[in-house]
Amino acid sequence: MPSPVEDRMSQMVDGQAKGDGKGFKGEGKGFKGDGKGLKGGKDGKGFAKGDGKGFKGDGKGFKGDGKGKGEFMKGKGKGDGGEMVSSGKGKGKFKGDGQMVPAGQQQVVYQRQSRNAGIHTIEIYTPQFWFEQTEMEEFDARPDRYGPSVIGKYTKGIGQIQARFNTDDEDPVSFCMTVVHRLLERIEEKGFNETGRYQPDGVALGVYHAIGRIDVGTESIVDRSKSMKSYVMDIFERYGDGESNVEGVDQYNACYGGQAAGLAVLSWVESDRWDGRYGIAVATDISEAHPFFIAFVGAATTATLFFPDAPLAHHSQRATCILHRLDFCKPVGWHDMAPVTDGKYSVECYLDALDSCYKTLRKKVNDRELFQITDYNVFHTGGGYHIVKKAFERLLRNERPECRGSEREELTALRLHPSCHILKRVGPCHTVSSFLNTASVAMSQMQEALGKVIMVFTYGSGCAATMYQLRIDDIAYFDPLEVWFLKRFYKNSVKMNPGDAIPIHNIYVETWMKFEYKPFGRQKENPDLLHALEEDVYYLGEIDKFGRRFYHRGGIKARPLDKKYELPADTAEGRPTRKHWGPLPEDKKNKIEDKLTTVDEKRRQIEYDMTFDHEAEEGNYMEIGEFNDTYRRDQKVKILKPLPDRKQHGTTIEPDGLQHSYQIVGTWARRQSQEMTQNSDGSWYFEFTLGENRWEEFYLTQDGDKKRRIYPHVERAAKDGVAVGPHDGGQSHFWFLDCRERVDVPADQMGVPGDRYRVTFRWKKMKELTWTKLQGEVGEVDRSQYFIAGSWTDFELEELKPDTSRRKGWYSTEVQMTSLGLEFKLVRNEDYSQAIYPVPTKREDRTCGKHAAINGPDASGATFWKVDGVLGGVYRIAFFRDAEDCEPAGMRVEWTKIDDRPIVELEPTYYLVGPFNDWGQKDMRKMRHPPGDVSVFTGEVEIEEMAPDEKSPEKKKFMMPFKIVQHKMPTRCVHPDKDKCTQLMEHKVVMDDKGKDLSWHIGAHPADKAKKGDVFSVKLQIAPTGAMTISWSK
Repeated sequence: MPSPVEDRMSQMVDGQAKGDGKGFKGEGKGFKGDGKGLKGGKDGKGFAKGDGKGFKGDGKGFKGDGKGKGEFMKGKGKGDGGEMVSSGKGKGKFKGDGQMVPAGQQQVVYQRQSRNAGIHTIEIYTPQFWFEQTEMEEFDARPDRYGPSVIGKYTKGIGQIQARFNTDDEDPVSFCMTVVHRLLERIEEKGFNETGRYQPDGVALGVYHAIGRIDVGTESIVDRSKSMKSYVMDIFERYGDGESNVEGVDQYNACYGGQAAGLAVLSWVESDRWDGRYGIAVATDISEAHPFFIAFVGAATTATLFFPDAPLAHHSQRATCILHRLDFCKPVGWHDMAPVTDGKYSVECYLDALDSCYKTLRKKVNDRELFQITDYNVFHTGGGYHIVKKAFERLLRNERPECRGSEREELTALRLHPSCHILKRVGPCHTVSSFLNTASVAMSQMQEALGKVIMVFTYGSGCAATMYQLRIDDIAYFDPLEVWFLKRFYKNSVKMNPGDAIPIHNIYVETWMKFEYKPFGRQKENPDLLHALEEDVYYLGEIDKFGRRFYHRGGIKARPLDKKYELPADTAEGRPTRKHWGPLPEDKKNKIEDKLTTVDEKRRQIEYDMTFDHEAEEGNYMEIGEFNDTYRRDQKVKILKPLPDRKQHGTTIEPDGLQHSYQIVGTWARRQSQEMTQNSDGSWYFEFTLGENRWEEFYLTQDGDKKRRIYPHVERAAKDGVAVGPHDGGQSHFWFLDCRERVDVPADQMGVPGDRYRVTFRWKKMKELTWTKLQGEVGEVDRSQYFIAGSWTDFELEELKPDTSRRKGWYSTEVQMTSLGLEFKLVRNEDYSQAIYPVPTKREDRTCGKHAAINGPDASGATFWKVDGVLGGVYRIAFFRDAEDCEPAGMRVEWTKIDDRPIVELEPTYYLVGPFNDWGQKDMRKMRHPPGDVSVFTGEVEIEEMAPDEKSPEKKKFMMPFKIVQHKMPTRCVHPDKDKCTQLMEHKVVMDDKGKDLSWHIGAHPADKAKKGDVFSVKLQIAPTGAMTISWSK
């Protein structure tokens, strides 16, 4: 399926269909000349003397088949010293669409031009933990650390104010995902998506399709093969409907990787392969620090947005210096996150590269002084502000050696300090620093910087460096610095004292080379920090035994991902998700204790809200009348008066004092009701054996009455939750006993098939339900049955028989391919909430092939396997499940062709669908036909009061919409060719898969005389030609 970009690019050139050979009509006149020629140069001579004739046309135009040759411009002009001839022959490369272009009408061929490419904005993310460097100086001045000599070293010495750091639930990959997702959301929220300027139809692409390239630069790689960029693509695949057409991978060379990514993206935007979309360069790094060097910690990431006509356009020339140096490296297999480095030598390499880039760039700008043609200076941050200042002074000495004292300080304040506002509050952050410092200039100067030039020097040890210029043509998409500090930088930040900062950051440092790891830093050091997790930040959830990393936006504070964003790969690769990482610990710090509301009262309120009958409650009021609103005369207000004998419509939680029996309805008994046993203390219990799913679900009934259900207040509830009932409701609410190995499953609850469990229910003052595992007890596991629901049975269940020719666990059946095709899914124990189904490659797919991943058993199965074969072919469909493996990986589905037989088509069946069965989602109402006659089908529908238009729910009529489905297949929907169709309208009856918004409406025409509760008979008549007619009568 082509992406939106590919769809639009296919429209860029209309002339791609074969033409009729006629081409464009020529007029034979050419262009009119003015006889003047061109203006002369310094020597007083004209470049070309005009002859008044212009360009001569030959009247032939362009030949439409793309093959013809013809002189399309020919002219002559005489000058003082020679002759200018303009002539040429053209070959058509685009074939016409077979139509003549009217005379005088211009054909426009779409072209993209990328000018003034550069930076539109920079999204910045820093982890929320920070400390004051003055406090760190005091902490390090203790005798057990560095002593008093450290006072002033971090602030006045290296010029830092604060430092940012993370713990073990964030890493450079999570940083990448956070900053890119935030940038995309900001583009959408602020509305500065300009891709429409470069699309054929002028319409901007959706934000998840508007990015054409992403490169990631880092020196903190977590995998020697898998790129960080590939993790970022998870965002586009989930939220962009499978978007994958985004170029770029990772770049790395110490601190230069981020700039390498930026230059790669810039070159793409400036190239002839640019497709009109944005480019993003991500720089991500954590300058981790061991406990005795925590003052030098820093962490940040940036996502820089590149596009033409940029507020910060790349300007003039640039210079690069790359040398082989061994001042800094991180060898494969090195035992620590920290590098092997020679600090003093590394600074020398930095300054040597600065000198080299300076000399090269100066040559490229005709030996002009760089200070004369720039206004601000941005430098790579090696170890803090002091390195930046040293680099600036080195450059200043190169150009103005006489500059001293106050003049130098003034230049430092004007040119350098604007780039250091964020740096001083973050600390060293490797590849990120040049982008961070560029953003600092833009945000701190805003309109004052318009028309000025920034010179950027970026560096990475080992070594690689580049110097270039940015011209500030407009105010970029930034908030002013002080506003950004309040809205982003300090919002949700967590200030730590040095004594707390050291251990929580050191947990991150010790994650190096860790496998089978789940973050625990916040929980260990201060569980309240779990509640500081930010909802739009990605956090590491787990590193598995293979070193694969898994992330979740919002961390364990967030809910599981919405099902609409789930991917087939989640199941196919067995990716752990939010539900595998445990519940969120209780928020003790922010918990509000309501002394006036007891636990019992809260339970009563929950139950009352769930059992409240809103429709019945309307009968408790009498309408007084309608009156004009006092303040808005165009609106009417309906006044209701409560009746004196109004009834309560919620269920009381108190016991009635009568003798009752209780039954349990669970999956271990195929949802058959079983009697519970009463204990001497008045409680009730039931014991059962765990089945091969290793989970069971159940509810209770009172006195064997299914309308007196007792169920939990949430779906798939754990024990000890709020019990609701006895009540006729909660059809989808069950207690869920999960015994699989999951993070959120208590160890004493985990079990294997055959383990025994006891459910206990008591109702004294409050209803309570709990369960326990019966240690040491083992029961016999009931044999599971597996059923197939296929297109050849109208998706009714048909049992799969054990395949005795294969090992235990295999089941199979044989079916013939007919015009209905072969589509199917599997069901355990005739329970549709235990469906086994394929995982589609694309979210919108309804069917899958045999190689699709398997999911279930659960109630989410909306997809089917589809057998691609020949009519008349007989296929054996086989299913395998390992009884000792409860995971989807323990199942297999396959099919093979075993024979060819004459086709035996199935007798047609038809079903009524409408609001009465949720358009077939709950059930389908089968239509009847006389024995042996399949030309007439009838079925009944009941009239209800409903709103024909969802936009006007107050306007109701007595009516009932419906349509018909053949063989329960949505691809064979029988419907009218217009919506809200009556039997008196002229219309066509069609059968296809395009009837989503088309249906018949009984009661829409007054002739139906429909009233609430009336039953209408719907008749489907099929002519010998196959033509269908629909009618109905009361």
